[in-house]
Amino acid sequence: MIKILKNLRGKHAQTEPAHQDDTPFFIVGCVRSGTTMLRNVLRRHPRLECPEETHFFRWTAPFGSPQFLRPYQHNPVVRKQQEMDGVSREEFDALVAASNSRKELAEKYGQLYLQKRGNPHGRWFDKTPQHFYGMLMISQMFPQARFIHIYRNPLNVVASLFEGKVVSLPDMSAATSYWVEAMAVMTEYKQLGGADRVLEIGYEDFTSNPVNCSQRILEFIGEDEGLLRNPGKGIHPERNRYQQVLGDSDIEEVRRRCMPYQEYYGYT
Repeated sequence: MIKILKNLRGKHAQTEPAHQDDTPFFIVGCVRSGTTMLRNVLRRHPRLECPEETHFFRWTAPFGSPQFLRPYQHNPVVRKQQEMDGVSREEFDALVAASNSRKELAEKYGQLYLQKRGNPHGRWFDKTPQHFYGMLMISQMFPQARFIHIYRNPLNVVASLFEGKVVSLPDMSAATSYWVEAMAVMTEYKQLGGADRVLEIGYEDFTSNPVNCSQRILEFIGEDEGLLRNPGKGIHPERNRYQQVLGDSDIEEVRRRCMPYQEYYGYT
């Protein structure tokens, strides 16, 4: 593994100032809530690099167990995401063998990804929506890490899952549970004392004013907002597709199940 890292050379090699904070941060939220959009905008900052979804803190099987390793060995989506990062199966196996915990694996993967991106002195961050299930573990392993929670109207989340262009889940109850569980975990996490580690951004706010929201995020994570390139490029306002996808009874059922969280987040 050491040999692999030494042999990689960054095309954007730079000297890292001592004051810069390279602590990773984590984008979390319900699926279909804009986590990918937000990741892609932050990737336009010259210091910030984010791999595809890592899933390191998503599943509950103990680190190193066959159950923990199985998705990385057999799940085609996970394998494809690692290929998109430029990480071979041999390289990933070497990372696992050199790690004793999820934290070590995440750090080694992040550093390898920085090398792959030609930005060895950059700052890696993680975007795996379902990592909200592992927020307590992430908080314990990365005591200084912060979370960016992007949330979206549950009606549009359910409609997107119904349409299935990216993630398909045509079951009404399951699609709604995605949103309810994410909000429940986030609410409890903040009540347990983690509120100062979380910045919450509404999908509708971000798509309406990406420049302002991007500045808030970069200030929250301690990065120079002046270095971010074209934060509004390719961003369009919310289209409220639920009005075309969901029937009246579906809308009423989603609203019923999502209370009181939708009221708290302003979706009345």
